[in-house]
Amino acid sequence: MDVDVLLLESTFEDAGDLDKWTKEICRPDALRISTETARKGRSSARFEFMKSDVTNYNGYVRAELRLGSETDNERWYGFSNYLPADFVADPMAEKLAQWHDVPDWDLGENWRSPPISLGIENDRYYVQILWAAAPVNTNDSKDGEKKVDLGPVDKDKWNDWVFHIRFSYRADGVLEIWKNKRKIFSYYGPNSFNDRYLPYFKIGIYKWGWKGWAQYSPEEKRVVFYDEVRIGDSHANLELVSPK
Repeated sequence: MDVDVLLLESTFEDAGDLDKWTKEICRPDALRISTETARKGRSSARFEFMKSDVTNYNGYVRAELRLGSETDNERWYGFSNYLPADFVADPMAEKLAQWHDVPDWDLGENWRSPPISLGIENDRYYVQILWAAAPVNTNDSKDGEKKVDLGPVDKDKWNDWVFHIRFSYRADGVLEIWKNKRKIFSYYGPNSFNDRYLPYFKIGIYKWGWKGWAQYSPEEKRVVFYDEVRIGDSHANLELVSPK
């Protein structure tokens, strides 16, 4: 396999690896390289987000890393995440990975929910898919939505994920998901919006419910670790992007 198909690799062995990404963090210490745990090597990226951050940092509800908009509609994404043993079950959902839309601002669009995302709700993983074929759309005018349970959250261990995505608002879209090299989900159909630019990839914590409804959440802090992130082009495969 030609290594040129690998577009990005982040093993988070030093702080310089964070420079491959854009930081969207509520405070400087919400993201750091940590030696507390690692999927491979000495360290990983540690994301932290607290209820108090929403009040203290102007309503910001995330601690994330993001990349730029994709330049091709087919990609392979591999990453490993770790939830500490004290990651409390919460009915208020959070997103741990997003493939986010880019609005067509000149047409009057605004930010919408991500067309593809990996989340947690009540100690269950789920994938959510949204799509819309109209050139201008909103969360309320989308064509469809699918939310699928991916099984219980397993804590105090590393889990390896691979997403194979062909972004499309038409019937030729693809979304395939592997967890620990076992395929757990396949979907073939529309999975994004009719936008000028393709979605961009994000990892970390996005917990929108803590802005306005924090009293319904039993937890005060969320911590998650990420390691071994790899992104491949359309010629990649499960083995190439899987955490090693």
